[in-house]
Amino acid sequence: MRLRPLAITLATLAFAGVLVACDAQEAPAPDAETDAITTDTDDVDTVALVNGEPITRADLFTYSGMDEDPGLAEGDGTLEELISLELLRQEAVNRGLDTDAETRRILRMVETNLLASLLMERITAELEITRDDLEAEYERQVEQMRGTEYRARHILVEEEQQARELLAELDDGADFGELAEAHSIDPGSAARGGELGWFSPEQMVPAFSDATVALEPGTTTEEPVESRFGWHLIRLEETRDTPVPEFEDVRAELVEILESRAIQEFLETLRADADIQIPNRPANQ
Repeated sequence: MRLRPLAITLATLAFAGVLVACDAQEAPAPDAETDAITTDTDDVDTVALVNGEPITRADLFTYSGMDEDPGLAEGDGTLEELISLELLRQEAVNRGLDTDAETRRILRMVETNLLASLLMERITAELEITRDDLEAEYERQVEQMRGTEYRARHILVEEEQQARELLAELDDGADFGELAEAHSIDPGSAARGGELGWFSPEQMVPAFSDATVALEPGTTTEEPVESRFGWHLIRLEETRDTPVPEFEDVRAELVEILESRAIQEFLETLRADADIQIPNRPANQ
């Protein structure tokens, strides 16, 4: 069975609305306008009955994503959309579509994703992250960032012989940038005289990084350097310590790191206590 994307979206929204209704904000007290659409039931939060099945203000808020009075949502057709969805849902049930195996799998995945998300939100909401925690994490991250960055130029050609000829021209006093503009096949740097900007060794292929790190600022490789891209002549312009962001500039990221770590630790605890069996795990996993 294949569901159209729109159908999947509508089913997901309707199902999610039912699941999160209990977690929605408290419904406002009814007023004159909303009373006009309240049916004759004991539930004052019911805004419509569809073959006896209630649609509540909480459903309306959840579906519309509005914080306004539900009468506004009813006015722009949101209530009518929910009524239509409920009619379609009921007919689908009448036809037994809710018992279809693939439908049950889809609904289970929707429920699983939603409940897992709600639990992760609950875990992070209950965390007590202090400034000391953030500063300690900041120091850990900074320590991992510490290192040296390099600013270099290069000339990239396809053949070693051409690289050696250009190296000879450099030895005779030719300008590195001019040779790069004229001969380099690296489209990203040739027009800038071979300028690569600042980079860390990890950002480059090993052969290039090793040759760059071995240079002193203002010097050029004495031999062409081969990589999978071709043959390089490399000139190191300058080095610097890796810049470190200010604490306040990355505060939000630090909170996310600590929240993610808390969730991961919680998940590891669940895994340790769980009975997990994977009898047919693929060999490459």
